[in-house]
Amino acid sequence: MINVIISHPNGQRQEVLLAGVPRKGEHVRLSRSEVSGPSLVVEHILWVEGYGNSREPSVVIAVRPHAEGPP
Repeated sequence: MINVIISHPNGQRQEVLLAGVPRKGEHVRLSRSEVSGPSLVVEHILWVEGYGNSREPSVVIAVRPHAEGPP
């Protein structure tokens, strides 16, 4: 499991544990997402090197809600 920070379109951030880092365009389903519903699409991924006392990198993914049906 990896700790990922999800950045929602409304500016809210949410820390979650994921089995891995999703790729751009993949869908992410969160069991307790009150912000954008359960289905999100990854728009951007940002890896941030560890700083200070933390040697582990951080992962920030920007998401958008999954639109149902054709665009």
